[in-house]
Amino acid sequence: MEHNYLMIDDTSNSSYDFYNYSDGDPKLMERYIKNKGIDEPAYSTLIALYCSLILMGALGNTLVIVSVIRKPAMRTPRNMFIVNLAVADLLLCTITMPLTLMEILTKYFPLGNSLFICKLIGILQATSTYVSTISITAIALDRYQVIVYPTRESLQLCGAALILLLIWMVAIMLALPLFIVRHLIHHTVELGVDNLDINFCIENWPVDHGRAYYSIFSLIFQYTLPILIVSVAYLRISFKLRYRYAGGFIGDEASQKSRRELRGRRLHRTNVLLCSIAIIFCISWLPLNVFNLVADLSTNQSFTSQPMMICYAVCHMMGMSSACSNPILYGCLNENFWKEFKDILCIESSSENQRPSVKKTSFRKSSQKSQNRGDKPDLVAGARGLDYQLCNTVSTDMTVLTKC
Repeated sequence: MEHNYLMIDDTSNSSYDFYNYSDGDPKLMERYIKNKGIDEPAYSTLIALYCSLILMGALGNTLVIVSVIRKPAMRTPRNMFIVNLAVADLLLCTITMPLTLMEILTKYFPLGNSLFICKLIGILQATSTYVSTISITAIALDRYQVIVYPTRESLQLCGAALILLLIWMVAIMLALPLFIVRHLIHHTVELGVDNLDINFCIENWPVDHGRAYYSIFSLIFQYTLPILIVSVAYLRISFKLRYRYAGGFIGDEASQKSRRELRGRRLHRTNVLLCSIAIIFCISWLPLNVFNLVADLSTNQSFTSQPMMICYAVCHMMGMSSACSNPILYGCLNENFWKEFKDILCIESSSENQRPSVKKTSFRKSSQKSQNRGDKPDLVAGARGLDYQLCNTVSTDMTVLTKC
């Protein structure tokens, strides 16, 4: 959760260390004058690492959004959830990461004495994080409903839009406490002839240990519940696919063997994808949530020291790395999105350009042969020949995960 322990409350002495130690610590005075909370080489290293994450995440999520905007056939209800996730992750890259990096690298609030900006930063950081994790949960539940209960009515665009609106409303409500408790404290420090104006954007909770309670609340609703829901949903999907495609093969023995091998490879690929989503989500967000919880429950002021701030930055970057991995898990491993990515980036392979009609013809011929024999078409192989399926039938179970 983007609950920043660096935003200290009124009971902490950290915001006043300038007065306590500046006379006896020239280096600390220099940090305040330059407004640098981290010394070199960590200062430049963190900037380089954050910039790399921001650029990679922004590029990947922009590709996802553009792919749906430019192709009407991609504007399916299911893809709307992926676009919503891309929008949230783009906000993480363009707003949350730069602002958090600013808070880590500075000794005091560098954006002037505007109380609204101080409050706005907190709710923007938290909202984008909540929308990202809730969107991942919604995608898992949607896939669960389509595959485990295929006979139920498919979700329409109107219903998807209402769910997306609900996701943003819930995220704003969960992040609202950070807007309420953030306040701005102004200090003027005399430095000989000149004065140094210092502003601290702090969290002033109305109850004792309020920040710790909110950390526990965030750990439950931003991490624990989503990871449980995602894991259970994808586990059920995996079992359902394994059971459904274990049999049902029609034809001679050679044909059955080839089809089993094909479906086995696709099933393995699907299971790897599902496991990867759950594991990456778990690993990415665990360090940041644990660090925030320990820091907020602890009374040790060492959590504001440079080593702890660097440790916090590493944990935060791990959480933000999900904004880079999500476009890969939900975009690049999705066949239709991958086709759009290659088209946008102009990396279409020459073999695909040379033989588009051959593939379509071969698929048409194979379908006609299966109809002449009275056989049922292969559910997976048939799905591979369609560019943009609606993904609302039992025969497209695995393509829900890798194609639509």
